[in-house]
Amino acid sequence: MTSYTYQDGRIWVQEKKFEPYVLLLPYGMTDITDPVGSLNPVREPDPGRRRRTVVTDILRGEPGLPGFTIECRFKKTLNYMLSLKSRITNWQVHMGACERPDNYNASEIGLGWDAVRRGDLGIDRVAQIQGDDSPIAKSIPFVGEIGPTPADYELEFISAMTIAETDDITDVAMIVDECDDISTQHDPGDNGYAVSAALAGSPVNVANVWYTTDGGTNWAECSERPFAAGEDISSVVVIGDKYDHRVIVSRGTTDAGEAAEIAYADVTTVGTTAWVAVDVGSVDGQYINHLFMLDWNHIYAVTDDGYVYRSSDGGASWTAKLSLGTPVFNESSWLRTGIGWVVGASNTVYLTKDFGESWTAITAPTAGAGDVNNTVHVTPDGTVFIGNDAGEIYGSFNEGTEWTTLAAQGVTPTDIKRIRGADDTHLYIALNLTDDTGRVLRSTDGGAQFQLWSLNLPTNTGLNALFIVDPNYVYVAGDTGFITKASSQITAIPT
Repeated sequence: MTSYTYQDGRIWVQEKKFEPYVLLLPYGMTDITDPVGSLNPVREPDPGRRRRTVVTDILRGEPGLPGFTIECRFKKTLNYMLSLKSRITNWQVHMGACERPDNYNASEIGLGWDAVRRGDLGIDRVAQIQGDDSPIAKSIPFVGEIGPTPADYELEFISAMTIAETDDITDVAMIVDECDDISTQHDPGDNGYAVSAALAGSPVNVANVWYTTDGGTNWAECSERPFAAGEDISSVVVIGDKYDHRVIVSRGTTDAGEAAEIAYADVTTVGTTAWVAVDVGSVDGQYINHLFMLDWNHIYAVTDDGYVYRSSDGGASWTAKLSLGTPVFNESSWLRTGIGWVVGASNTVYLTKDFGESWTAITAPTAGAGDVNNTVHVTPDGTVFIGNDAGEIYGSFNEGTEWTTLAAQGVTPTDIKRIRGADDTHLYIALNLTDDTGRVLRSTDGGAQFQLWSLNLPTNTGLNALFIVDPNYVYVAGDTGFITKASSQITAIPT
């Protein structure tokens, strides 16, 4: 295993959104804290002995803010540190130089902090004592809202996983928050589902729902199929734990004379799915392109004819929150603050700030009325990213007032299929090229750079789905039953 020393670290700072990190040259970084909250016992009287108590539970308190200290001399670097008094910045320390130390990409692993503020500064000496040649330095404390987040800068994908599906995988959803009893612990990303299109020309022509319980190493078909022959499954979401969760899938094909439709199953044994079919609205011929599960009270569905539906009861009933009639809506993305974005054909972009009760049409990043916006993702800090069918990527940090064109470095995409993120800083893009093969780009700087890094995918014929478990753990899926995932030296995942 690679070992690192204090001298191997290089410190980078980002002052503005969509601008690259720049290298700093202080002495180093020390006093890194990762608060998780103190543990406090809950005591009750011991029923067997008087004047004694027993611990009946252990509660974890609220964590503090993560922090670190920068050491630097009374020179240019310190002057820069002092100027950060009122600024909010992002910081990273990279370990393991592979090339020139001033190359942001020439690293192996690192730690990152978002929304960093300079802490209180106390100066005890400002003059050098005569005859003392020791360099004068100061320690500058900083505190972030998020971090330290580990990042594997040499992330790779494993070989394509074995699955019996021969048609296109259209979506993937994994269980991320595993909270089962300690006797049945499961790691995030171990359990989840993949859905497919219907296989035209096959004997049954029915779309399938697949499941895994071992981190995607093996996939099996669920016990029942939710929809009829010839009907694609367009999207899948899941919430809960391995032995107590709800999985919801959407029909992605018109069913003449029928409204849009989802099916849900309450699962206690993964793979055993007794589907409950639910009509979404009452518009004949309508179908759903994408589901987004914010929580049990806010599940959203967007349709092929400009409708946005919301369910507040886990998918059992739905209410239209936007009904345009046109154009095609392709995706939506939401925050727990009520902010939601919807994009689609005819260069359509809509924004809501109240969970869909009211909407504003946003001027799209391009002027082409024929552009199709395939995908949208909004990060916790409110930054929104859009990708279209011309291979273009755009970002905005001021609710679409201004858009920044973001480059896909290392490839020339023809179609941006999915943009997803783990947080404000770590983002992924699934895209297709001119030869109809797919690649994945990664950003570790909030979208300033989307790069190939070492993310070489196995042979594939195009991508459709992207799911983020954490910054170093990603599932990708696409045409002809293609599924793979990232393999990190930081996150221990089964291979």
